[in-house]
Amino acid sequence: MRHFTVFGAAAFACALFAGSACAAQEPMAADILFERPQLEKLKGGDRLDYSYSFKSADPAVFGPAFDDRIGLRVEPGDGPDKKKVEVEMFSAERRRAAGPFEDMSGNPLLSLMLEENLQRLAAIFQANPRYMKTAIRLALRNAKATPEAFDGAPGWRVEVAPFKDDPHKARMHGLDALTYRFRVSEAAPGEITEIDISARDAKGDVLFEETTRYAGKH
Repeated sequence: MRHFTVFGAAAFACALFAGSACAAQEPMAADILFERPQLEKLKGGDRLDYSYSFKSADPAVFGPAFDDRIGLRVEPGDGPDKKKVEVEMFSAERRRAAGPFEDMSGNPLLSLMLEENLQRLAAIFQANPRYMKTAIRLALRNAKATPEAFDGAPGWRVEVAPFKDDPHKARMHGLDALTYRFRVSEAAPGEITEIDISARDAKGDVLFEETTRYAGKH
């Protein structure tokens, strides 16, 4: 099993947005995605479930399609506003070792899924995942959140295309068109409602798509 060791959840957020998270008065990507106490309404024993789907136009290049689930179990942390988060990252033969995450206030799902994506892309392109992390960081540094409802409640969407001007995009199998969409709402437990990372060809057909969606709390 591959361990998530390139970026820790908190370290990933800090590295991604250092110096930019609190600079603006309008809703910025950093504030909406990484600065909110997304776990504060959850209590010990709560479990958040997310569906995960991966598909592509070329399994030989990008890997086989599959559907799976991700589970986060929340327990009390060492402080009143902190939580310990245990992770079930996929099932059976696809299980990844991830967590537990100690003393979290934000939902580690964001960092987990960005890491999963970075590792997949790095394997496809034989590239350093830190190079791609830098591209995502630069794209999100000044990105703003757009209002978007979730089940009739207020929510936000953050959307960026980190690789559209990449100097190496000719070698990216069309994935320079990758768009990262993050949807969040305070109305959803854990606040993250969807993470969609996708690229489409000129006809609108899917080249690559990873979608993680909130699937309930129990």
